Amino acid sequence: MGVPPSGRRGKYEERPEPCLWCGSASWWNGFRSVAQTILDAAAGVLARVFLRRRRSRCSSRDCSGPRAATVYEPTGYPHRWYQLPVTAAAVGDVVFGKGKALEKVAEEYGCDRRSVGRWLRWTARLAEPAELIRGIARLDPAGLPPPRVPSDSGVRARAGAVLALLDRFAEVLRQRGVALLAVTPGLMAVLAHQLRRYGIVFYLTRQSPPMHVSLEVLRI
Repeated sequence: MGVPPSGRRGKYEERPEPCLWCGSASWWNGFRSVAQTILDAAAGVLARVFLRRRRSRCSSRDCSGPRAATVYEPTGYPHRWYQLPVTAAAVGDVVFGKGKALEKVAEEYGCDRRSVGRWLRWTARLAEPAELIRGIARLDPAGLPPPRVPSDSGVRARAGAVLALLDRFAEVLRQRGVALLAVTPGLMAVLAHQLRRYGIVFYLTRQSPPMHVSLEVLRI
């Protein structure tokens, strides 16, 4: 991920970070305008904003990865109309909100109930709860035990376990010195790190690669 420019112009001024795939220098390569629904955590309200994201391009013609890339703001994420904090909050309301109906949550977040259902299933599939527990235990063997895997195999119970475990995973990573976004929930912080560190995108509508939850994440 690159950083926003300070106002100086020119291809070689204040370059974005090196290419994730080959390590070569990158340069700025235009802009992309998008609309996003964000969650104002302080005020507890939703807002629709229009963002102008910068694009970067790898300087190497031999790069094996995608040479062009979008530079995301801290809480931004690829292929998302609703930013991840909104998704996590809505799923949390479903799984921890005393059985709140999808219709009720959808009304509160200004979306369709089918969107909430997709977010719920997506969260449940992000990682195996048992694998997250093993990863947390390896990273912090002397720490507090992570949340238990639910005996209920339903989507809501699994999604709730994944949300809670990602909060704990983010906490442990910060304790070990991993530079995560200073935001909650853990889902946002962990997925943003996986995007920056490994180039992994957890797509909403198709299968994604496995999440890195081993000691490998500490090699930064």
